[in-house]
Amino acid sequence: MAASFPGSTLASGLTHSGFHSACLNWALVPSLSTDNKTDSSTTTPDPLFHYSQALSSPLPAKFMELHANSVQHYPATANKTVSDLQGQFLRLLMRMTRPRRVLELGCFMGYSAMAMADGMASNGVLYTCEKDTQAAQLARELFDKQGYIGKSGKATIELLEGDAMASLETLAKNQLQFDAIFIDADKGGYIKYFEHIMDNGLLSKDGYILADNILFRGMVLNSNTSGLPSPPPSPTLSPTDEEASKKRSKSSLQKTANHMDAFNRHVRSDPRVEVVVLPVFDGLSVIMHKSTYAAGSEKFSGHLDEANTDKGGFV
Repeated sequence: MAASFPGSTLASGLTHSGFHSACLNWALVPSLSTDNKTDSSTTTPDPLFHYSQALSSPLPAKFMELHANSVQHYPATANKTVSDLQGQFLRLLMRMTRPRRVLELGCFMGYSAMAMADGMASNGVLYTCEKDTQAAQLARELFDKQGYIGKSGKATIELLEGDAMASLETLAKNQLQFDAIFIDADKGGYIKYFEHIMDNGLLSKDGYILADNILFRGMVLNSNTSGLPSPPPSPTLSPTDEEASKKRSKSSLQKTANHMDAFNRHVRSDPRVEVVVLPVFDGLSVIMHKSTYAAGSEKFSGHLDEANTDKGGFV
């Protein structure tokens, strides 16, 4: 990938690199944030994003087709898809951990699903859930075209259309377990998704959960930690009251950030798991069952003390 990033033009005049800047510039790392988030699709990418993308292996051309479809059919929300960098990260993570069965909550157009499937073993199965009928249909067509449905040689993608909770309930009834679960659906539902996964044994013993957007544009820092505030009453606006309209939009974004903050604190206080919150992309949490080592750390430390006493300690 050339460092100059000319970018191939997609629908609506949005360039490939410009599209990805929309996915990255919201977020988490203060140096990557911008005060003007009203039109993130035209935000100039941060130099670090250019640098990182230039020195990362590119994804196959089929992902360009997916981006073009996203911009064509969802011009206002096309940046809901993950960036090239996050897609490549997910693919390599699957290669490293080799999960046999993966679950994704929030498919959208299928970008992250295809990226993860490409890193899985050829006999692996990825279940992905999407409630938007049009997005689900477009993703299904792309999966079929790219050989992820009913063909050998690569992991299979099974698309479950409908509400994420309904899909989780169906999977739990069928007693399925997953080695990796990627949560990227309705932000207000993260806590209930997490609880259903943990309460119904959907996560395998050594499996992990990835929760996306958990720093939500860095706005979690402004969250009310005592609980989710009630949304403010809608003011009576004149059609030209642009400033008040922006305040309303910011209030809506902050409400989403409050949901993410509540989720982060909920997971951190859950005795069943351990979690690391990573300030990458728009914030990414890695969650696993609490390990035997972590649960018995005091006992383990005691054994080390005995070893130090008996054998003179470690040099």
